[in-house]
Amino acid sequence: MKRELPQQQVLLQEALLRKEKTVAVLDRQVAEVQDTVARFKKSVKEQLNIMRSYLNIMETSLSQEADNAEHNASAALLGERKSMAHYVEQLKQMEGVLKDVEGQEQTEFLRKFSVVTSRLGKILSESPLPGRLDIQLPIISDEFKFQVWRKMFRALMPALENLTFDPNTSQQNLVISSNGKSVECSDHKQPVSDDPARFEKGNCLVTKESFTEGEHYWEVIVEDKPRWALGVISETANRKGKLHANPTNGFWIVGCKEGKVYEAHVEQKEPRLLRVDGRPEKIGVYLSFSDGVVSFFDADDEDNVKLLYTFHERFSGRLYPFFDVCWHDKGKNAQPLKIFVPPNTQL
Repeated sequence: MKRELPQQQVLLQEALLRKEKTVAVLDRQVAEVQDTVARFKKSVKEQLNIMRSYLNIMETSLSQEADNAEHNASAALLGERKSMAHYVEQLKQMEGVLKDVEGQEQTEFLRKFSVVTSRLGKILSESPLPGRLDIQLPIISDEFKFQVWRKMFRALMPALENLTFDPNTSQQNLVISSNGKSVECSDHKQPVSDDPARFEKGNCLVTKESFTEGEHYWEVIVEDKPRWALGVISETANRKGKLHANPTNGFWIVGCKEGKVYEAHVEQKEPRLLRVDGRPEKIGVYLSFSDGVVSFFDADDEDNVKLLYTFHERFSGRLYPFFDVCWHDKGKNAQPLKIFVPPNTQL
């Protein structure tokens, strides 16, 4: 039995080591759960605080609008009431005059009666019946609530990214503006370096900025450009030769052709056609690593952004905002793509 003791001690130590490792794994998992819950609570608190702040601002604005309407309406009504009170006082005075002349001689009666009659006619002509005063205030209806929700939805978006086109990635025919916010396709090839990050054939480029986590939002002005595509690409996406733009190859993009056909470049052989109202002149792009989405919006009306399409993906690695200017087509598609910069933003 004593001879078996060392063997039992080894087995005991191995079992103890395994259990300690299991305890360490469980401790790590508990810490991860606590961290996940803490981050979730923080995110909920931040988002709800933004909502509360926005709703407080809207409540203050609507309250001020109501106060102004009340002030203007009350001022108009009180002015009218003052005039009416003046006329009432004059009529009471004339009523007293008529009582006073009732027992007077014919001549004096006729004189005062004529005066009263004349003044009465004047008062009646000057004092029309008060009309109805309509107060113009928003109607608190389901449509109003929906409008508030849409405005709040935009308020919850991240602040606009201040992006700049990267000239080291632009295909040779692309010309970037001096401030790096506008790009167009030219007939002439530009003198460029042989950079491994440069697009070789497609009239494409990315921005200097890239993202590996968090939420991001930017807007692109397309105006009446008939053909374009934009979105995000992975750092490892191929930039040489013909581009196969789909999520498997690291491309999450939507585009327009012929100025009216909108499509999302999904996994199928052919892009998915999108139903779009009108012709958006500004496209918003929202990227969330935590939610695993890239969403595209018609951003013409900042208070009423309209969802065009959403990709769902579990992102890993670095992502770049992507732009396909497309061939200029002998001037038919020469319009530039522009990164939207809010007014009063210093470049």
